[in-house]
Amino acid sequence: MNVKNKKLAILLIGLIIILTGCLPSKEIEGLGIINTRGIDTLDDGNLETTIVYFQFDKQSKNITKIVSGQGKTVKGARTNANFKTNFELTAGQIRLEIYGREAAEKGILPYLDTLGRDAKVADTMFLAVSDTTAKDVIKMGQKDPQTNVGHYLYRLIEQSIIHDVVPRMTLQDFIHAFYDVGKDPIMPILKISKKRPYLYAVGLFKNDQLVGQIPAEDAFLINMLEKKVKTTQLELELPLKPFEKYIQKPGGKKSDEKTFSVLISVLNGKGKMDVVDMNSLTFKTDIQMELRLLELTKEIRIKSPKVRALFEKEIEKSIAKQYQDLLANVQELGVDPFGYGNVYRVHKKNGELKSKEWRNILPDINVKFHVDAKIVQHGITK
Repeated sequence: MNVKNKKLAILLIGLIIILTGCLPSKEIEGLGIINTRGIDTLDDGNLETTIVYFQFDKQSKNITKIVSGQGKTVKGARTNANFKTNFELTAGQIRLEIYGREAAEKGILPYLDTLGRDAKVADTMFLAVSDTTAKDVIKMGQKDPQTNVGHYLYRLIEQSIIHDVVPRMTLQDFIHAFYDVGKDPIMPILKISKKRPYLYAVGLFKNDQLVGQIPAEDAFLINMLEKKVKTTQLELELPLKPFEKYIQKPGGKKSDEKTFSVLISVLNGKGKMDVVDMNSLTFKTDIQMELRLLELTKEIRIKSPKVRALFEKEIEKSIAKQYQDLLANVQELGVDPFGYGNVYRVHKKNGELKSKEWRNILPDINVKFHVDAKIVQHGITK
């Protein structure tokens, strides 16, 4: 190849690189990248989807937009929403899907199936329920046009998971729990308070339907049976009577209060479930906790090993009671977020367990909770 041809070839290659580099920019400027989607059912039988999307528009200061659409199907509703924007909506970055309470109570399997069929959707996306409608949570969260409400809601859930407040529930987690007999899925529930969304409860699912909920604080008990938890803070009510002689009473006045509050940090917590007797349906659950005392509502001399041992004993009783109360609650609803069905199945001779069989057994199981709490740090010097 002569010098002239070489120069021409280099020039052509350079032009191709420049033009190729320009194409994605032009394409992405015409896209609305969905990062959050809400699904609600309507009175006429249609679905409404509320979409939070990024727009790559150099002329616009607001890069986050919200648009809604209606249809018989999720994709049909998205197509309808597309008519209301000059951007092509795509699910390339969807990180959170929120279901209105009514939609969740009717069953979310059709929506999960739609997500599973979309190659652009990651199975690590979070799932959540709105206490009212998904549209309400999304709209109320978008007070400031400069705020990305989708990112805000995602981070709200992510931080609760990171700090072991609630168990993780991704698309993959839910589908796994749905199809595997022995443990029922759960999902965080979002609520509006003072015009801001917050995580206030955890929804309990039977198959794909929302059938009840527990306070967000109780989700920690489930989490501790799934993984090792750290740095989670708990506020407990303890009986005052066992500590009476260790309380510093200003002026010597006797208090009429029956309980006091203690704030603890769980530095290390882990649980283990096992079967005691298959015939009597008796299980045992051992909980190991290393704690730090952070705050008391009573002035109690905590330096004494005897007092620390008393704290440990009362904390153990309090946590064990919370487990018993939660178990009774979920048994009444006929759901098993703990996973005792998995433990039962492992101990069966054939290792098989049908959903209907476990539903019939669940109300009759007995669980002995044993909590071992050790105070390894205390920030209180009295």
